[in-house]
Parts: sequence; C-alpha cells; structure tokens
Amino acid sequence: MPTQTYRTKAGKRVPGVTTVISQNLGWNNRALMIWANREGMEGRDINQRAEEAASIGTCAHAMIEADLKGVDFDQSLYPKEILDKAETAFLAWLEWKDFFELKSIHSEVPLVSETYEYGGCLDIATIKKVRSLIDLKTASGTYEDHLIQLAAYGKLWEENNPDDPIRAYYLLRLGKEDGSFHYHYYPDLTVCWEVFQNLLAIHKTHNAIKKML
Repeated sequence: MPTQTYRTKAGKRVPGVTTVISQNLGWNNRALMIWANREGMEGRDINQRAEEAASIGTCAHAMIEADLKGVDFDQSLYPKEILDKAETAFLAWLEWKDFFELKSIHSEVPLVSETYEYGGCLDIATIKKVRSLIDLKTASGTYEDHLIQLAAYGKLWEENNPDDPIRAYYLLRLGKEDGSFHYHYYPDLTVCWEVFQNLLAIHKTHNAIKKML
C-alpha cells in the first residue's frame, strides 16, 4: 500500500501518525524480538512471515474499506492464500459491525493538523448511534502504540471538525486465523494524546539533528 503524503495548507510536508510512532517509540521492541527468536528457532524465515502477515492485514483492510464505502472489492489484486486468511478477518468485521449497529460516516479520510503539523487517515462512524472513531487491527495482539495512534487520529478529526466531536473511541482487533473479534472502548484518551505530542516533538528534533550531520 503506497505511503500517504500529508501537507499543510501552505504546502509544507508533515509526517503521518504511524511514521511518528514507529520511528520514535520502542515499547514493543522486546515483543518483536521474542517473536523473531521463536520464528527462527522453529526454522521459519521472519522476513517472509512478516511480509505474509502484512499482506493479509492489507487485504483485510481493503475488504473492510470497500464494505464501508459500499463498493466492490477487487479480489484479483491478491493471491488465493492471502484472500482466504483475510476473508476470515473480514467475516469477523461483518459480525462486529452488525452487532454494534455501525454506520459509516467517513472511511480512510486523510486529514492534516495545521496546529501540530502531522497527518493521518481515519475512519469515522456512528456506533450504537454515537459519533465514534474506530481503528482496525489484524495483529496478534493489542499494544500501547495502538491507543496512541487512536488518540492522535481523534485530535486530527476534532481540529478539522470542531463542531462534531468524537464521543467514543474503538480499537477493534480481528482474528486472521479463527474469525474472532476483540474490541476495546475508550471514552477518553487524553493521556495517550500527551504521549503522542512528546513523540512528535522528538520526531521534529531528530530531523533537525540529522540536518546537522
């Protein structure tokens, strides 16, 4: 999936939420090291496994985005083995969507913060008739950076839509293997937003230091 480019109204290029978090937060490094060690001990190529997992996640997200937008999903873009696993996660999505009375308002809408100078793409919906921000994950677990990402997306929406605030935050994890779903609901993510502001400051400072070399 191509990387989204974000620019302010003045044309200044700014980083995306996932870039800021992935390049400046190392809280999950230990979990990744444990996973890589386990895969290596069992004789599996970690690069191949990571690429496969990413492809399944990308495919599942594409299926869900098509569903949110009410358009057909192009299956020809993915091999059958990826489609089969992604479809398992997609069926979990359909079950969760129906159960929580989700109605899509905006899907993968790109926004930029002029105040904090960063961007992101987010999904806005009404869930149980409440204006909500939802983020989907097909990872094997949920991590702190997922909440930080969700909080940053929330601020993006509210800066660009001050008269239409977010009332609920949902983090939804969809199982690629068993079709299960697990969700987390948060009425407030203030502390996570504070962490993102610190990461954004580090990101900008890091770039300034690199220019000195």
